[in-house]
Amino acid sequence: MTNYFKNKLKDRLTYCRDWKHSIDLYLANREITKKADEEYYKTRPFLKLILNFYFLPYNLLKLIRYLRIRHEYKKNEIEIKVLNEQIYELRKND
Repeated sequence: MTNYFKNKLKDRLTYCRDWKHSIDLYLANREITKKADEEYYKTRPFLKLILNFYFLPYNLLKLIRYLRIRHEYKKNEIEIKVLNEQIYELRKND
């Protein structure tokens, strides 16, 4: 039973690390897109103002989604730490 539990913990840790890696890529690409938008709209401030006003509800939803992802990212980091500690304890007891 202990080996089964340890294997499940390792699987979960692998999944958490993969998820963290995917979110790291998503956040990095999001920053690149943000910089590209800033460069594009430097010469078009009026267009940017109109589009920001027009897409205000959509932008608020994107902000909420971003905040949720950041929250889950921080929870995932803590989960990785806890899983590492659990696996270490199981190895120490073997």
